[in-house]
Amino acid sequence: SHSLGPWRRDRSSRSPKTREEEEERMFVEGPRVNAKRKETHLETVAEVVSLRPGQKVLVWEDFPSDSKVPCWMVKGDIGEVQSVDGDGAALITFPGKDRGGRSLPTIIKKKSYCYIRVEIPGQSLGFRKQEPAKRKKETPFAPPAKSEVPKEEEKPLTEEQKAKKEEAEEFLKKDPKKGCVRFTFTQEMPLGLRFSKDVPPWILAVTDGSPGARKAPRVPVAGIVTHVNGYEITEKDCQEVMQGLKKRPVSLDVDWPVDQALPAVNRA
Repeated sequence: SHSLGPWRRDRSSRSPKTREEEEERMFVEGPRVNAKRKETHLETVAEVVSLRPGQKVLVWEDFPSDSKVPCWMVKGDIGEVQSVDGDGAALITFPGKDRGGRSLPTIIKKKSYCYIRVEIPGQSLGFRKQEPAKRKKETPFAPPAKSEVPKEEEKPLTEEQKAKKEEAEEFLKKDPKKGCVRFTFTQEMPLGLRFSKDVPPWILAVTDGSPGARKAPRVPVAGIVTHVNGYEITEKDCQEVMQGLKKRPVSLDVDWPVDQALPAVNRA
């Protein structure tokens, strides 16, 4: 009889779990398959309404997948849908994404469909047809013209705000934690960074020529911003802390992506 391999044997020896936990574990720990030919493009794609096994998908915009251990999806990656559950969460394999060139399975939930496109082989299948956008002529990054805006009078701090300010100042006196780089910006111009809506936020893009791109090391795409000006980004204080990005100078503590080599310096 055909052996199911160590992954299958190990699965039978584990304690019973709920259906949802078992499915999630299968998605994350599913067997990696041998490398397939990595496709470089799809002819015609459309916005995703629903997915079914066997369909080809194209990553339309950089984003983290929805697996327990997120995989950073890069614009242009092409994968194939293996299975879809009742909530629309799809298990998709991407050839060549795993170390060693094998296919890496990862989960993409319905909330992330906006970041991918589905292939339309031959005729349209009811999706809204979408042709690739024409490449715009790139222009050098330039700061917007300054306008004279009267400064608002600062309100006196509450006792809670004073305590948080003191905590932030103490935090900045210490060295960044291991695996983190502290970036400080003084120029009165946009940083050139685009963030996700997560808490704390991921860095989705860094504009070429911007202050973020000119740092050494360059601010990393897929890094996670944990602190702004020493204030920790939490669910409760996220909006207020992110307003600190408008101030100068401004410092960002960024957890370095695990799949990128950690720089020799921890400040830039």
